Amino acid sequence: MKLQFLIPTLLLMSSALLFVHCGEAYDETEEEVQDETQELTERFQEQRDQMQAELKELRDEMDERISELSARIDAASDEASEGLEEAYAELVDERSELDRAIDDIGDATEETWADVRSESEEIYKDVSTRFSDWMESLEEEM
Repeated sequence: MKLQFLIPTLLLMSSALLFVHCGEAYDETEEEVQDETQELTERFQEQRDQMQAELKELRDEMDERISELSARIDAASDEASEGLEEAYAELVDERSELDRAIDDIGDATEETWADVRSESEEIYKDVSTRFSDWMESLEEEM
């Protein structure tokens, strides 16, 4: 008779131990997932901040050149200012592209980051190359 009660009691106790052990494993797994999620979020934020800072730095450099060019246009003769005004308009357009990319980065989420990052890198590369080319041609003219 005691055996009839002993076997179900042992089964119940071993089930309880198994349940407790599984619960601990679940808690550990959940904690690992939270840690990885936090790490991914931090990496996303660092990349986003870095990309935004690089674009802002290029934009600030362009602002300086735009201001210089504006002063040259004011001081130049009508004939000379025509070419400078075209360059000024191009720089302002390029700067607008940078502003748009900076805004897009600020609005990016972890889900949209891959696309925004790719577009922003392309814009940075294109604008930076055109800006460098423009600076070289300007130096040649001087």
